[in-house]
Amino acid sequence: MPIVLAGMAATVFGVSDFMGGTAARRVPSAVVAMLAQLAGLLALGLILVVLPATVLPSALGWGLLAGLAGGIGVPLLYRGLAVGPMNVVAPLTALTSAAVPVITGAVLGERPSVLAWVGIALALIAGVVVGMSLDPKGTGGSNGSAGTDGSAGTDGTGGALGADRGADRGADRDARRRALRGVAIALFSGLCFGGFFVLLAQADPVAGLWPVATAKVAGSLVAGVALLGALRSGGLAVGRLGGVGAGAGEVGVDPASGVGEFGIQAGGSNGGGVLLAGHGWRLAALGGVLDALANALYLLAAHHGQLAVVGSVVALYPASTVLLARLMHGERIGRVQRIGLALAVPALVLVSGG
Repeated sequence: MPIVLAGMAATVFGVSDFMGGTAARRVPSAVVAMLAQLAGLLALGLILVVLPATVLPSALGWGLLAGLAGGIGVPLLYRGLAVGPMNVVAPLTALTSAAVPVITGAVLGERPSVLAWVGIALALIAGVVVGMSLDPKGTGGSNGSAGTDGSAGTDGTGGALGADRGADRGADRDARRRALRGVAIALFSGLCFGGFFVLLAQADPVAGLWPVATAKVAGSLVAGVALLGALRSGGLAVGRLGGVGAGAGEVGVDPASGVGEFGIQAGGSNGGGVLLAGHGWRLAALGGVLDALANALYLLAAHHGQLAVVGSVVALYPASTVLLARLMHGERIGRVQRIGLALAVPALVLVSGG
């Protein structure tokens, strides 16, 4: 049962992160985090009305601490998914967040079987490999190929060719800087999420979902502070949004498909419709509700299973993020990523059997 709950939590976490990361490409990440926290808190409030539980001060305290950690990690993750490649940021965050409960569980005296430890190791590897891409430029690497166009060098203007190459080098440096920023943000947000998992699992099961609700309250406060800071610093400016201050055919619109820079083309052909354009706030709210559901599933799993085992299974959440990125964003799933997806199956079998 704990493995099933942890697997469900991993799936919902991955979908939630995809929603939040996509929303952060069209809405400032601080706004996304705030909307997600409030939507999740509202959903939990409705659940607690239907499924009341005992209010324990100690459980509320653990939830508060967990919410502070998670509240810091959420906007960081959304920012990382927005500035860096999803198929790098998501698995790296998963590895870091999974390592914290696994190490903590071992320190606290948990002793999974040998088979379970093998499954934990496979799960950690799968969580990273499933989102890896061997192409550092990703789908955006075809932006400007003047350096390989033979016509650029045959018109006798060597300066133009040098300028094109210089522009390509500048684009490569910018892509590397964005990737490094995404990696740094992923590591720190992973530590925050790992702390969230460990702290939330310490709450008494009698308290039900009250620790999760308290965590959402704390997370909302942190998100509110981040939003106020962004407002004061002018960090809420959103640039190059199709349909925002731009008419059809202007900056941010793909002339081939008619899809804005932040639009998502469903179906990958002319027969598909443009989905989710201009609805970043709805994505943020839906992501927040799904995150609350994932937290509840994780808490139930942690109360019925070992922290190291549950944490490693939850680390598989990038699988759903990557699959959705493939379906909705058209990101390619390479051979290495398929290996990661395949590793997830024996990992779950070994962990559940151990």
